[in-house]
Amino acid sequence: MALSQLREQWLALCAKIGVDGEAEWQSLSTAYTSSGLAYHNLDHIADCLLKFQARKTEAADPIAVELAIWFHDAIYDPRAADNEEKSAHLAANFLKKTPYCGLVPDLIIATKHIGEISSPDAALLCDIDLSILASPIPLYQKYSAAIREEYSWVPSSDYRRGRTKVLKNFLNREFIYALKASRIDDEPWARNNLAREIQELAAEK
Repeated sequence: MALSQLREQWLALCAKIGVDGEAEWQSLSTAYTSSGLAYHNLDHIADCLLKFQARKTEAADPIAVELAIWFHDAIYDPRAADNEEKSAHLAANFLKKTPYCGLVPDLIIATKHIGEISSPDAALLCDIDLSILASPIPLYQKYSAAIREEYSWVPSSDYRRGRTKVLKNFLNREFIYALKASRIDDEPWARNNLAREIQELAAEK
């Protein structure tokens, strides 16, 4: 999705809730494009937005979910453990004069992908965020390489151990995806991709 299209989509969303999104567009687009991150960037947001458009009718509050997509990785430091909390705070500050100032931050916190999911909309957001795991093999390999690039400061042995733990945590769940529609479409593909990456990481030793 072109940058101009993303801007138009963002401004249209802001118009729906009665706020001026122009200044925040500059902040958000800069946050996602100037970070130098290989995966958690504006391309990831564009991909999530496209996938949300295909599933928008599943949302109880589509405006809240779309706002959460925009903000959920606005602050992302691979060395930090509180990115979602900081992104949620950023969203709350922007939305403080709207009815979404509490709901959207709660949705963003759900993208930590730990613990119980608080609502169907949080489940939809999380499933969209994790949809990359069910990508065709070449795209998944591009994704995994991008994640490795974001953690290039981590020694190889430590990265293999840490990444394998993350992947196994997903595989050990009864379901990777929270919603039935996601499980039907994505669950088998995601499990195959994760298992293959674990094997590849083990082979690097």
